[in-house]
Amino acid sequence: MNIRQKLLTIIEQLPDEKLAILLNLALFLKSGKEPVPPMLLSQAYQDWLSAENDIYDELFADELAKR
Repeated sequence: MNIRQKLLTIIEQLPDEKLAILLNLALFLKSGKEPVPPMLLSQAYQDWLSAENDIYDELFADELAKR
């Protein structure tokens, strides 16, 4: 039995809610896009990257002023 046949056999046994998950995965794989790590999508990470949270300038402001 090849991979396609094995997959079809398993798919036939899945309930609808799991088929919905499998459909989303299949569409994602078909798109060819690279996966985005969940951390990059998190609000905490986005807040950390925001300009309001840029501590680089605060930490090195004195050093930059000396130059």
